[in-house]
Amino acid sequence: MSILSSVKRHIDAISTGLKYLFASSRMTVRYPEYSITLRDNYRGMIRYYKDKCISCSLCARICPADAIKMYRKAGEKKMYPGINYQRCIFCGFCVSICPADALEHTPVHDIAWESLEEMIFPPEEFGREWVSPALEEGARRVKAVFDEKRGLTHVPE
Repeated sequence: MSILSSVKRHIDAISTGLKYLFASSRMTVRYPEYSITLRDNYRGMIRYYKDKCISCSLCARICPADAIKMYRKAGEKKMYPGINYQRCIFCGFCVSICPADALEHTPVHDIAWESLEEMIFPPEEFGREWVSPALEEGARRVKAVFDEKRGLTHVPE
């Protein structure tokens, strides 16, 4: 590669950077005023259905991050899964391996906690319905659309 072609490539890269520096279009949205509608099968928070669970413990055994732990209630023989979101990497192995469809991903991903202890959910709390805090506060839904001239844009849903 010649020095001239290398200089030309550097100038092209700098001009591209300057173009986007001064361009008015943005690829992000103002969260929490706007919330992006996510595609189907998005791997958000995991929902657990205790009534479907057969206590096979496959979810806990397959979890590569050791985020799922089996719990036993006093006086019961069966064990049920709980999750530690400090460890969860949202790989979906637990959802995929569950033979009873007792686990599913939800489209909610924007939950925040104030302490690490709040991120641990025993079976009773693991089955909660997840709701996006932004949507609870009235965020407007937008969807991502690709525009040939501007790239990724967001339009009202």
